[in-house]
Amino acid sequence: MPAVWGTRTDTEDSLQNIKYDSERHAYDPRCDVHEDDLQYTKRMPSSFFESPLASYLTFHKVDTVVVTGGSTSGCVRATAVDSLSYGYRTIVPVETCADKHESYHFANLTDLQLKYADVEPVQAVIDWLEAR
Repeated sequence: MPAVWGTRTDTEDSLQNIKYDSERHAYDPRCDVHEDDLQYTKRMPSSFFESPLASYLTFHKVDTVVVTGGSTSGCVRATAVDSLSYGYRTIVPVETCADKHESYHFANLTDLQLKYADVEPVQAVIDWLEAR
């Protein structure tokens, strides 16, 4: 199957123009990423699509997925829908995702809350995780 995702535009920020080891490819410096954390190149909007994620979560007996990302209407939404479809409780912290315009961001958060995920303030998610 030819790779068409990310080719609808051709700007500096278009997916096909984001190169490995570039600033745009780097993790947010606030993330605490460890060498033994699962890392892979995501090829489609959902983190589950043709990736090792579902097997990894099953092996580790995970029951809840917290979804964050740069495109609420794209990757965050696709991953949240697939997460629920795989049977995981799915949480989207409001402040950990964004979109090209806040109207898309909030419309998709509202729809995710209604159908697919718990949409919560980030501090509520942190408090819940720390209490486990």
